[in-house]
Amino acid sequence: MVVEEHPSVIQTLRGMSRPVWLLLIGTLINRLGSFLQVYLVLYLTARGFSTGSAGLALGAFGLGSVIGVIVGGSVTDRLGYRRTIVSSMLVAGVLTVALAHLTNIALVVVVAGAIGLTSQAYRPAASALLIDLTPPAQHIMVFAAYRLAYNVGTVAGPLLGALLITYSYQTMFYGNAIALVAFGLLAFSLPHYANAPRSAHADDDEQADTSEPLSPGGRPPSYWAVLTDTRFLVFNISMLLIGLVYIQSISTLSLHVTASGHSPAFYAVLLSVNAFVITIFELPLTRFVQRMSDRATIALGNALVGAGMAMYLVGPSAVVLVVATLVWTVGEMVGTPTMSAYPGRIAPPGLRGRYIALSEFATQVGYGAGPALGVALWAVWPTGVWWICGVLTVVSVFGSMVSMPETRGRARRPRDG
Repeated sequence: MVVEEHPSVIQTLRGMSRPVWLLLIGTLINRLGSFLQVYLVLYLTARGFSTGSAGLALGAFGLGSVIGVIVGGSVTDRLGYRRTIVSSMLVAGVLTVALAHLTNIALVVVVAGAIGLTSQAYRPAASALLIDLTPPAQHIMVFAAYRLAYNVGTVAGPLLGALLITYSYQTMFYGNAIALVAFGLLAFSLPHYANAPRSAHADDDEQADTSEPLSPGGRPPSYWAVLTDTRFLVFNISMLLIGLVYIQSISTLSLHVTASGHSPAFYAVLLSVNAFVITIFELPLTRFVQRMSDRATIALGNALVGAGMAMYLVGPSAVVLVVATLVWTVGEMVGTPTMSAYPGRIAPPGLRGRYIALSEFATQVGYGAGPALGVALWAVWPTGVWWICGVLTVVSVFGSMVSMPETRGRARRPRDG
């Protein structure tokens, strides 16, 4: 089949295979039902647990989510894509139901952490499978569609959770579990070959190599093989830094908006503008972005994110705040689909899950540490937050430029097994 070098949105959607559609639909369902983290503290305090205990359980959930991505990368490369997604979703669904019936806070904390781990372990497998099932020319557009499904579910999910809570918290738990299990059952329909890890596309007409490479000592590959890839480590440090910058939008920015004389409602408007613009315009914009090299796309996207954050230094007016928000929103739309696809596009055979997982881990570390660091800096030097964002962005852009090849994502040919 001949694939357009720069397919349009319609061409990409029409050309997506049934398994890719299953992944997108499953992701949407999963995110629509993933509201446990949002309401966990409210549920536990309503059950009579202390606020500190509820916070501990939420922290365990968050830590489990970060660890889950790393575990999921290893499991993906060992067991394959389909088995990882199915087992991740089904186990998370069972644990979610169990959590609703626990009365011991120690068990609540442990199970909450386990739910965070298992519910996120599917992500490297899903991304790797999208790479494997999609022609290279369509990778960026397909990942933009994947982000659309993920974001729509993430925005609408808490609203659905609030509706279920009007009946009971138990209903909310069961609704979350049903969404997880539904994605797992959909994953049963993925291709049988998805049980075995496949290599990155070498050429459009090459048969993918399903063998798992061995390390120089003859052992199966591990995360050590990823950590010895110096250029990829530099790339991930760059992603961590831009994660620190981007996450200020949902932490320090709220303080900046209110300190500028605006109401919290105006901050909510800014976030709504971001969500609306991404939902409506990211796919059409990707039609043009995919013409650029991966290196140029990610560098430009990161530069715009940092520039938007730095623009908050210009002044406190509503116009400045809106324009600055639009600038970093455009940066998010430009860079993130390529950033999501890139690790899987360059990964050697048998290591795709780990490459994707390490990249997601780096971004999540930035997202996790960014709010605390930003708020702490704001307390002593409010404008310094935006100056530091600018500096971190320059370092991130430089890091991505020196760590990424100039050609498009298929920079590396798979290693022989």
